[in-house]
Amino acid sequence: MKKNYIQSIDENNIIKDILENINSSIDIEEFNRYVHKYRKKYMPEDILIEREKRVFRQEELIEKYHSCLICMRINYPGIIKNNYISIGIAGVLCNVIINVFNNKILYRNFDINAEGPILTIVVDELEDSIKRKAINIEENHHLGRFVDIDVYNENKQGLSRKDFGMGSRKCYICDNYAQICVRNRSHSENEVKKFIKDKYEEYFETNVI
Repeated sequence: MKKNYIQSIDENNIIKDILENINSSIDIEEFNRYVHKYRKKYMPEDILIEREKRVFRQEELIEKYHSCLICMRINYPGIIKNNYISIGIAGVLCNVIINVFNNKILYRNFDINAEGPILTIVVDELEDSIKRKAINIEENHHLGRFVDIDVYNENKQGLSRKDFGMGSRKCYICDNYAQICVRNRSHSENEVKKFIKDKYEEYFETNVI
């Protein structure tokens, strides 16, 4: 697998594949709306606005289904969260998560906005079991370190990794805790982006014929 092949993968096709995996079918008008949101140039304030809207919507879904909610977001630095790497990672991990929880999913949705690609599912399963499976993906999948798979219980409380004997997540670049490196700006944005890009390409070189 050559790197130029990876870079030439059509983002539109990835978006289409994700949407069909989520919704089974999608009309051209809806598809074009997603492509527009993917190509849109966002501002820093857009990220904050979308974050507030997401939290509100998550609480609505938990109240509606009285079940646990999973939200997967891409850990990608900078203001621009949508590119062939982030959507590619989303495509792989959305498929993994859907397959893991498939028979227990009550609601599923995929969106693209200023926060980047986001998968939201509501799952009829015990919260401890859901969180352990989410941690397993984050820790053991080749691309798992590049996503946050947040789990919220029926009381809208986020489940912490520490409650399951796991420490805070480590930095991509070094062995320090990620939150410390972010706070101290230990690594440049470009350095982190390059690391993600290299690991993404490495994944496809290993897993795609």
